[in-house]
Amino acid sequence: MLKRNKGFSLIELMIVVAIIAILAMIMTPNLLTAIQKAKLKSTMEDMRNIGMSVDNYMTDWGMAVSTTSIATLRNYLQPFYTKKFAQQDQWNNDFQYQHSLDDYSVGSGGKDGSTVNFGTTAELYDPPTSKGDFNRDIIYSSGSFTYAPRQH
Repeated sequence: MLKRNKGFSLIELMIVVAIIAILAMIMTPNLLTAIQKAKLKSTMEDMRNIGMSVDNYMTDWGMAVSTTSIATLRNYLQPFYTKKFAQQDQWNNDFQYQHSLDDYSVGSGGKDGSTVNFGTTAELYDPPTSKGDFNRDIIYSSGSFTYAPRQH
């Protein structure tokens, strides 16, 4: 009596591996973009939290916190005005802070961590040139985002 070996042939296994490789190539860019979008949204939420804390401070004291250091800003705001204070964005770059008497701005250099241009030459809520452009500055000024990549 002949014994039949049960199992898969080498060609069948190679086809399955090829299909998995093709699916991985298609899905990897979308996954990487989704991760960067999540970091962008989380960074924006942290900046909104800092901004609301500065707003509360301004309500009590009549002026914005007068410092340029994010670490010093944390000392002024935590724990009375906020419980959670993020000093860094989701790409592990320090937030930047600028103030005047009755105005403030919190900024992030984006994925590349560049120095934030708080100047008035920036367009409001500037859309990125490409879908995956997360290097744009993000600026939260006096209660709203004034400069940031568009969220797709």
